[in-house]
Amino acid sequence: MTDRHAVYVIAHDEPRLFADLVASLRHRQIDVYAHIDARVAPEPFAAALATDDRVHFVADADRVPVRWGGFSVVSAVLSLIETAAATDVPYRRHTLVSGRDVLLRSVPDLLASWATDTEYVRIDHALRPGAPHAHKVTHVHFPDRPVLRRMSGRIRRRPPTHPLYQGSMWWSLTDDAMQIVRSAIADDPSWCADLRFALCPDEILVPSILKASPLADRIGQDYSESPAADHILHAQRFIDWRDDDASSPPELDDTLLAEALAGPALFARKVGPGWTWRVPS
Repeated sequence: MTDRHAVYVIAHDEPRLFADLVASLRHRQIDVYAHIDARVAPEPFAAALATDDRVHFVADADRVPVRWGGFSVVSAVLSLIETAAATDVPYRRHTLVSGRDVLLRSVPDLLASWATDTEYVRIDHALRPGAPHAHKVTHVHFPDRPVLRRMSGRIRRRPPTHPLYQGSMWWSLTDDAMQIVRSAIADDPSWCADLRFALCPDEILVPSILKASPLADRIGQDYSESPAADHILHAQRFIDWRDDDASSPPELDDTLLAEALAGPALFARKVGPGWTWRVPS
């Protein structure tokens, strides 16, 4: 049986870029699922698609207003996963991307990489007590509640139930790993409870569950015990995080594109409104 793959897209702006990404993934083995931020109308994103592009949009009732750093990002991702699960289609691999991502390689190259057993997820550090980033889970944060945002990080909370790790929110997982993630969340509510008022829980939940799973040795980038030398490859994505003081990665330009194409990344982010790029055939 021919493998099929699910691609999950989170988008909140730039319908044209979203449509370009969908068009680059057009293939009979790839199904695309999209969550459009509940604060914007979904119609422009559907209208931007070509007539032969088929996207499964998360239902309006399940869309959430997504705010950076909040649990709302996790909720949006989970809505995508459950939308795909409801179809009962057996997928070989599940891949999360942003509507501002761009595909760098041909679809055959993409499919070849997805035929492996590697869990493409990046872990950068353990969130142990006293560690530099531990405040993200040891204190209460309110990214999803703007009126309380000034209180973020000022209130201590109970210690988390599980060992937690932070990495990249973007991943490409085999179905074995996806079922572990879904089962962990369904069977143990503390996974989400521990992160409900964390900062950037989207970068913590999946890495932590997989780190605690029997598939931990299949994680492609685990730097939890030693600092990473590579700050641009994040689970098959070129993302330039070399500036430690930056609050977000720079937009892709010709220089960064050339660097991305010279490396192993399959996707790159993030692209700006004027971006145009033709994926190699």
